[in-house]
Amino acid sequence: MKAKLAMICIKQENGSYFAICPDIKGCFTQGDTYDDACELLQELAEATVQEDYDDDEKEFILQPKNRIFSEFEIEVK
Repeated sequence: MKAKLAMICIKQENGSYFAICPDIKGCFTQGDTYDDACELLQELAEATVQEDYDDDEKEFILQPKNRIFSEFEIEVK
């Protein structure tokens, strides 16, 4: 069974990338490059779902989700 999960990847000041999968609790990692972070996150997500979730939880995680991603501005004084 395959599923499309969300990924957020943020470039850090030191040039590395922080990646998180909000669909899976505690699923985040970092890599030296964008591709490294993506690959590491995918491996972590697969391992986490296989090892830490029972069949009902897996079914919930793998269901399609309606997502809205947006950005907002704040004023810093």
